[in-house]
Amino acid sequence: MNIVVVSPVLNDWAAFGELIERLGRLDDARVHNVRCIAVDDGSSVRPDMSALNQRKGYLAEVRVVRLACNLGAIRAIAVGLVAASKLEDIDAAVVMDADGEDRPEDMARLLACWKERPDRIVVARRVERSEGLVFKCFYELYKLIFKLLTGQSIAFGTFSLLPRDALLSLIHNPAIWNNLASAITRSRIPYTEIRTNRGVRYSGQSSMNFVALAVHGISSISVYTDVVLLRITVAMGILALCIFFGAASIVVAKFVTSWVIPDWASYVFVSLTIIFLQTLVFAGLALFQFLSFRSMKAFVPASDVGVFILDAEFDDSKPLRKERSNVVAGPSSKP
Repeated sequence: MNIVVVSPVLNDWAAFGELIERLGRLDDARVHNVRCIAVDDGSSVRPDMSALNQRKGYLAEVRVVRLACNLGAIRAIAVGLVAASKLEDIDAAVVMDADGEDRPEDMARLLACWKERPDRIVVARRVERSEGLVFKCFYELYKLIFKLLTGQSIAFGTFSLLPRDALLSLIHNPAIWNNLASAITRSRIPYTEIRTNRGVRYSGQSSMNFVALAVHGISSISVYTDVVLLRITVAMGILALCIFFGAASIVVAKFVTSWVIPDWASYVFVSLTIIFLQTLVFAGLALFQFLSFRSMKAFVPASDVGVFILDAEFDDSKPLRKERSNVVAGPSSKP
């Protein structure tokens, strides 16, 4: 089988070299035709292709796709998947981090699971995390917010195996430009989870901080923007209805019944009226935002990512600018 491994890299070429060395020692690399694509996400340091080539072991090929600017790991992965889809006779693409936290030996488990269910995407769910208590608490909070806003559950990341048909479907799905995991859950393509542990970084320290994690969480929710806006609109409508009945009950009690109404009831009525009007405004804004979102032109990675690619470098360390269209077909590419 022809397998392509896609990894985003930002300056961490030492870790990527360790990754391809470990991938090159796998039995699957010996049995199958395994190639590796590193997406250079705007690195300030160029990779040494000859050094990488010496470490590739049984890997059939190593190539680097250079981006014109830093897009972030998620969007770099989207570019890498488009590049992988252009390779001939590809059977599946494996997405994994280059820092070692996605363990190469788990790729063999992804392949084994896929052989049993070739029609399904295989995703890796981490059952043991090595982060601190604060991170774990915020991660659980993120999953709760995701569930409340989208009505869906998500417990896996980008480490996954995408069969060819699923790959071709996803690169035409605008959602992978924001978050691959959420795109998989919303694509309705069947997937299977395997349980994995987090690996240890090969070198250096993670560049992921709290702000980056927050952006990552918001990006995953943004895949369900229309669902979130609709749920907010419905929630605002229900809240407005409750406030209306609360204010109406004060008016009825004051003018219809003989009950003694305290003076502060008038202030409560005015406050409820203001909140009611504000709720209607927010519900209206959410509804109009939902309608405008439906009419926007989406960014489709399969046809639009070409503008971000500078060139592709192969084992011989020569940039193949003339063959750029063979790697990614951008909107300005000519047949």
